Amino acid sequence: MDKSKHISMSNSSDPYTSPEETMGITRNTLRLLLDNKVRIQLITKSSLVTRDIDLIRNGNCSVSVSITTLSKEKASRLEPGAPSPQERMDALSLLSDSGIPTTARIDPIIPGINDDDLENLVETVCETGIGHLVASPCKIRADGFNRLIKAFPEERDSLWRLYWAEGERFGNSQYLRRSLRAKILQDVEHVVKAAGIGFGVCREGLSELSMCQTCNGSHMIPTRETPSRE
Repeated sequence: MDKSKHISMSNSSDPYTSPEETMGITRNTLRLLLDNKVRIQLITKSSLVTRDIDLIRNGNCSVSVSITTLSKEKASRLEPGAPSPQERMDALSLLSDSGIPTTARIDPIIPGINDDDLENLVETVCETGIGHLVASPCKIRADGFNRLIKAFPEERDSLWRLYWAEGERFGNSQYLRRSLRAKILQDVEHVVKAAGIGFGVCREGLSELSMCQTCNGSHMIPTRETPSRE
């Protein structure tokens, strides 16, 4: 294995789903990888990640926590079954206070749904002590659009216009038009820059907004020769 590369746990699913609390599969996998000095970036929306702080803070590992809104009501509609915004904020604070390199992901940002209080969200997240923030407007496919409007039927016409009538297609996904994506991300960048932390923009074609060597914060993964055990 090329240990100059890192393993992402994970980009397309969450390593801390509800069964993990009792099964411990992620914890055992994490211990195995860290004991072998593999570099890892944990990506999750679950506060359960704090259970494994004892492993994470002594190994070659950073953590990225996704949060989309401070509104408990909106979060319950947008991400049913996920930990509340406050639980995730508390997790970010605890991870940061434990000396763990921590990134917040504000993703996805969806016009008309969670962009109305974006500046307050970014300011609040930055106060948790994170070292890096990633922001990303929603990229959507037909099946995802149908699930979204089922949760937010009042936004159907507006979202259809923004994504299908006025948006841009890249691969199999619909993006907001470039000028709108840039406006959203510039608003986030303004707050992050004032906080003095890193900022990244991934897969947007707007690399001029990124202020760090990696968009996703993986540059913060530490490299320790020998993981320590307390």
